[in-house]
Amino acid sequence: MALFFLAFVVGEGPPPIFRLSLQQNLQFAGLCGLVVGLLLAWKWEGWGGLIALASFVLLLALNRKFNTGWLFLAPAAAAVLHLACWWRLKAGPPAAGTAWAVPKTAMWTVAGVVGVFILLCANEMFGQPPLMTRALRPSAEMVGDWTGAADIFLLETSAPRHVEVAWRIAPDGGVSGQVGGRAVEGGRMRNDRSWFGRLMHWRQPYAIDGQGFCAGIILRTGEMDGTLTVGGAPYRLTLRKQ
Repeated sequence: MALFFLAFVVGEGPPPIFRLSLQQNLQFAGLCGLVVGLLLAWKWEGWGGLIALASFVLLLALNRKFNTGWLFLAPAAAAVLHLACWWRLKAGPPAAGTAWAVPKTAMWTVAGVVGVFILLCANEMFGQPPLMTRALRPSAEMVGDWTGAADIFLLETSAPRHVEVAWRIAPDGGVSGQVGGRAVEGGRMRNDRSWFGRLMHWRQPYAIDGQGFCAGIILRTGEMDGTLTVGGAPYRLTLRKQ
């Protein structure tokens, strides 16, 4: 789980802590504490479990949504188990205890499965596009003219608040038009996730790239929405087919 969290931080970059609100920074601190606590618990069950559990409580105090997903409930449960083990082991091993160890075959099997999972996660996050992503053959629904606008996500930024967008998607996947009054250069539409991304519900199904911009796209009947990044600034994108 720590490697999974680290892969996100490396892939997306550290959060801009000086531009985030106090609540957002506390949420990030809670996530870090959850992972760091579980790592410390490998050596110090009591301190590690306490840090992880306190971080989960902090997340709950900030937003109750953190108690609805396995991604947060699983490490919280592990923290409680570490504390329980620490409390029991303080008294020493049980008198009727029997020495036991996990079979090496089982350990290597689990390590192999986890390794494959981490590689698939890294491929899905860092690949542009990920390996095993099929080449896009635009459907009739995709081909045509799309117009609309994108609004900035961030509150404190010097980037324009509103960007007009007009794209023409060709049958071969080429994209022309304008983004924020500038002509699209080298525009291309492609599939943006593999079977693993679809299984995990990661990334947007499609992407449109061009010089100076990129967009993650979700298509619905006659509508296209997602996120648009122009000059490093993120926008919420909404387009309609003409």
